[in-house]
Amino acid sequence: MAIPLGVWLLGRGRSEGINCFAPGAGALFAALAPTIALALIGVWMAFMLPPAERVMGLVRAVVPLVCTLLQLVVSELYAVFLSRKGLWTRYATASLWCGWLPLVMLIVAQGVLHLVFPGAAASGQALAGLAFGAQLYTLWLTWYVTKVGLLTTGWQAFVMTLLQTLPVAAFLWILWLLPPHYNAVVDLLGISF
Repeated sequence: MAIPLGVWLLGRGRSEGINCFAPGAGALFAALAPTIALALIGVWMAFMLPPAERVMGLVRAVVPLVCTLLQLVVSELYAVFLSRKGLWTRYATASLWCGWLPLVMLIVAQGVLHLVFPGAAASGQALAGLAFGAQLYTLWLTWYVTKVGLLTTGWQAFVMTLLQTLPVAAFLWILWLLPPHYNAVVDLLGISF
């Protein structure tokens, strides 16, 4: 129960939540396991698609894992730069587990919106608004977990958030430009703008 409690506390801006996460490679690999498992399931399912759709299926399967690994590499390099390498595994573990919170909140918000306003729940504007709110919360949560987990200043945590976000955004933009032209926003929301 320590991990859900830690996510709950950090997600609410309570710094003691970082103490719910263990340091070390074992805890880090356990936090990375769900993302790896989803990627492996996605790859397996991609091979069941017709040959014309297989490449896009493989791209969809591995993109979340690649984005997660990219963020981990950037955060470790920045932790070394800040002389916080000893705190990095616990921070990375907390960051990985907390990364699921905005997705859960987005799913719950969509469910509530569907119950309260059934017609509006499926609209592109409603989904875009929820996704925008979830993205803002994700950025704040990344900043906060960095500040608490690596014992940084607010400015250093802001730089870390920027350093983690920009390479992922560039990677997704390149995927959108190059064949098979994968658009992560459309894939996430199921809508186009």
